[in-house]
Amino acid sequence: METTDEQASFIVTVVDPQMMDEVAIAIKALGLNVERVMKRTGVLGARGANSLLQQIAALPGVKHVRAEHEFQLPPLHDEIPQ
Repeated sequence: METTDEQASFIVTVVDPQMMDEVAIAIKALGLNVERVMKRTGVLGARGANSLLQQIAALPGVKHVRAEHEFQLPPLHDEIPQ
């Protein structure tokens, strides 16, 4: 797996929503910026170096982590039904 220091957004799922604060602190300690915390769903969003994916996954309390991907729809066109 190729890793770079490019910035990436991550979606992190925690094992137990009660552990959300501890996981967020650990992610911040890795140098990432925690952008969203959704305690009810046990998910948080963070942004930092793409190369930190494996380190995030290895944190205690992390169930799953993946890079968030952006997409863009084409512009609306009068001749194409929407």
